[in-house]
Amino acid sequence: MKKLKTNVILFFLSLGLFQPLLAQNVTLSGDIYEYATYYVNSFDLNSGATNVQIFRYQLESDVYPIAVKIRFRASMVSPLLGINAPTTIIEIETGVFDLQAPLILDNRDISSETAIIYDMASPPNSIELTGQVIESLDPSQADAILQSVLTTGRIADGEYTFEIQVKSESDQVYVSDSKTIVVQSPVSINLETPGGVLSDTLDNIIYSTFPIFQWFSQSCNGCESFIRVAQYNSNVHSSLEDAIEDQRVLPFDQTEDWYLINNINSFQYPFSGAYPLEEGKIYAWQVMMTLPTTSGAEEMISSISAFKIGISGTIESTGAISSPILMALQQALGDDQFNALFGSGNELQGYNPTGQRGNKWDKL
Repeated sequence: MKKLKTNVILFFLSLGLFQPLLAQNVTLSGDIYEYATYYVNSFDLNSGATNVQIFRYQLESDVYPIAVKIRFRASMVSPLLGINAPTTIIEIETGVFDLQAPLILDNRDISSETAIIYDMASPPNSIELTGQVIESLDPSQADAILQSVLTTGRIADGEYTFEIQVKSESDQVYVSDSKTIVVQSPVSINLETPGGVLSDTLDNIIYSTFPIFQWFSQSCNGCESFIRVAQYNSNVHSSLEDAIEDQRVLPFDQTEDWYLINNINSFQYPFSGAYPLEEGKIYAWQVMMTLPTTSGAEEMISSISAFKIGISGTIESTGAISSPILMALQQALGDDQFNALFGSGNELQGYNPTGQRGNKWDKL
């Protein structure tokens, strides 16, 4: 069990971020492959190894050979786990080795066991990479992380800081870097407007054939957003799900299930590249986000909302409107202005002027 906990901790090392740096004659440069979620099933808990590429960097010097050693430190702040101050997860230092040519270091080569890697010389030189743990989490905190990982399948939300140092045999720091990653579990997508449940379409009437769709979702690096809209016909479809899987008005191409948009929280129905929306029709819409994870792309899909496009010059409600004063107002104001005041969801929806001076309007 102790070995398992140690290996669980070691996999955090693979999340380091490294940028091109130069100090004296040693250069450290590389790239990071960022994910919205890090799943523990991408890591071998028995060895701390992973088959997913998290980072890759190159270590080189102006002069060879040069004796170097690498020190990694990973720390975290996670209120969810009761860790409210920066706390070391793992600090590990390799033994001294001779750098004889540029060397590619990949997180997939790092584990609790000795690894043999090769530099970029021709022919390449072999290097034995062995790590020694300098500091690690308190056992009780390690238990909290382990429990979180086993329960959710991913690391807990929080701020994870990763540091790297390239040092001489006498502990002189040649080059160093550090960066913090904020890990936050994705949340659901909440549709806001237009629309609601199918039974409430009379309360979700709009008077535009180019509506603006709005929703709430948490932004994330590397995520992509998609939308789709379909007409609902009660004579053909048994549900909104049935309608949106049948034939879509957006996207226009029926071989595509979704329409790609920017990673935003609002989108206006396009003026081209889609079937036109029609007055008097009921429509369903849905949003999807794809999130890059260490287990591949993950889809997060919203519920489906329904709305109706009202017919200009008419008012639809759950009760009949026969007031001559309202009719006169509609004629005087025009359809658009009248619907803006008395239409569904607007300030005066359902109210009827009595025509009596000093009296309040009665609600229909």
